Amino acid sequence: MLGIVVLILMSLAVLSGGLIALFAGRRFYAVWLGFAAYFFITRILDLALFRTPEVVRNWGGLLIAVLVVALVVLLRDRVIRYVPAIGGFIVSAIIAERLLGFIHPEAGKYLFVIVLLLGGLLGIYLFSRRLDFDDAIIVLSALWGASYLSTVVFDFVDVFLISAVGLLGSSIGGFLDTTLLLKTLLWLGLALLGIFVQRRFGYKPIPVKEKDPPSVPVEEPHPAERRGWRLAAVVVVLLIVFLLVGLIGSNNQLSKSIRTTLSNLERSVGLESEAPGDAPWEWPIALLRPQLELEADDRLLVIVPHPDDDILSTAGTIQQALEKGLPVKVVFFTNGDYNETSFALYRKEITLDQTEALRLGETRREEALAAQGILGVTPEQVVFLGYPDGGGLEIFERHWGESVPYRALLSGQNSVVYTFTQSPNAPFMGESIVADLKQVVQDFQPTKIITSHPGDMHPDHQSLPLYLQIALWELEEEIGPEVYHFITHYGRWPQPRGYQPEHPLEPPAQYDVDNRWLILPITDEQRQKKLQALQAHKTQWGSGQPYLESIVRANELFDVINEIPISPGEEIEILPAETAFTGEALHLHPEKEQAAFTEAEVRKVKLEGDELVFAIELQQPLSDDVHARVWTMGYRADTPFGEIPKLFMDLSAEGYKVYDRGQELPADSLTVTSGPTRSEVRVPLALLGKPERVMVSAQTSIGDVPLDNIPWVYLAIDQE
Repeated sequence: MLGIVVLILMSLAVLSGGLIALFAGRRFYAVWLGFAAYFFITRILDLALFRTPEVVRNWGGLLIAVLVVALVVLLRDRVIRYVPAIGGFIVSAIIAERLLGFIHPEAGKYLFVIVLLLGGLLGIYLFSRRLDFDDAIIVLSALWGASYLSTVVFDFVDVFLISAVGLLGSSIGGFLDTTLLLKTLLWLGLALLGIFVQRRFGYKPIPVKEKDPPSVPVEEPHPAERRGWRLAAVVVVLLIVFLLVGLIGSNNQLSKSIRTTLSNLERSVGLESEAPGDAPWEWPIALLRPQLELEADDRLLVIVPHPDDDILSTAGTIQQALEKGLPVKVVFFTNGDYNETSFALYRKEITLDQTEALRLGETRREEALAAQGILGVTPEQVVFLGYPDGGGLEIFERHWGESVPYRALLSGQNSVVYTFTQSPNAPFMGESIVADLKQVVQDFQPTKIITSHPGDMHPDHQSLPLYLQIALWELEEEIGPEVYHFITHYGRWPQPRGYQPEHPLEPPAQYDVDNRWLILPITDEQRQKKLQALQAHKTQWGSGQPYLESIVRANELFDVINEIPISPGEEIEILPAETAFTGEALHLHPEKEQAAFTEAEVRKVKLEGDELVFAIELQQPLSDDVHARVWTMGYRADTPFGEIPKLFMDLSAEGYKVYDRGQELPADSLTVTSGPTRSEVRVPLALLGKPERVMVSAQTSIGDVPLDNIPWVYLAIDQE
């Protein structure tokens, strides 16, 4: 919770700075000009030097910002005449680059640099030559303050709501972030308001002193009416530009055409980025990946957390399986009845009535059947389990054995209430979920199973493959299907947003290891049906269209996660150093978060005697707010999984705590050794129930806000 408080305070601080620039920028021009210079320099460093070290970028930007403020304040009489030119260059450059990002977010860095410089030169002409000093300062400060405020508002909504209230925030944040027209209108509206307020209230021209008499005649100040016309002309131009950008960004086809044109221009003049990862959707990468093969005797089982996940992940795969005459079954873990925000936007009515959650679940079931019908799947081929949307991970961590069932947050239910499910009245317990999944697998006898990824950021997506793995371990004497995993929630992945059918779908860079990912190319006709099936999910389409469209790509994508055998003395990396989290792909505010982020370069686990040893190597020491967290759960074939301990360890600079299914254990239950940049946790195997297998994951966070996400790893213990 402390992390949320910190984010709120930081957001309030930067909001205050934006408000000062917006409504009092002429008076405090030196301050906002320094802020603008900081952002300009840091962006230049990011573009000029791929992966500029954070310390170089931040301190370089801060040095330039302080220098700008000092020059303007200390040498006011000598440099003030140049402020419109300096401010015009910096602010116009930043705005030009941001507008390019709206229209063509996948542009190479060189095109961004060119646009940055051209925008700056245009700003010099516009604000130092066409406007009076005071008008130039007013317009520049209003533009900067509005740009800053609009970005902070949208990003704060995303970070706060996603972190604090999970799915509710994800829906609102995704809706706001992807509505480019709304963003540009907010930006423009704030800028116009700032110009009006600054000119209307407390207007007092800033005197510009000349040190020496000019050697040539100085142009007389413009008459008031002429001055007003020039300001009005600038405002009209801004209005037109901003509206065009918003409309282009909101029109997928127009935006696509412009992006294609710019991309062709980049290629023709050699402006593509050379930095790895700048254009992850280029086909040469995807073509090197192995392909998922559907064999003549395959039986395809798709198990997904929510309605629409099946379409996002496997609509093309399902179509190809049906075309080959293969048996197909689709299973929904939940009915998606926690996404109240999307339902409210769809119905244009907000309510917190518990019955509304159940109504949403019914509606989403109907949408799921309609969407599968478009692909050719009949209702008899679809199974609903009805477990609580948003509760999967908490149930997995805490609700087994003699504990009380989980209670859903919106509906208030603690058992399956839908009559159309496989096991009505089943309690929201881990045993119930595993039993239902075992029943599905035993009844259908699949050869291939496709399910969500244990590294997905959504708690249901992350936990579903864990339940499935337990079920398959318990059935391994009867059946051994191939299991493939899809990912749908990972920060701002995939990019660019919107309909990009010609681009391949590539995995997040942090998870792209060992050439494990498979692709399944899909045809134009299959993509069209996939898009139609997504549109059948009407409750989700209105709030999430750009995101949903962004996964309709040239292929579908699946990861293969195998058990890793571990022998005494052997050490396994669960996060290799070359895939260490950088912040760019996952988070909304890398420049802010990384200042407090204790980046884990390597996370390792080894078997040493009768102990499982976890080692976490850090770039920086842990702090009071920055925590490292480790989850580990054992499995034995001769012991019910619900009876085996499920450990959660929380490490910080203040010490550590250990929990088993939500209950705190004595600190001496295990041994923790912490150094400046390395922590080691020694867990006795007896504390894990002397397991044959172990599930493990690790994470760093600020308070309750996760900073990274590491997929669960399955270890097979050799105790010989």
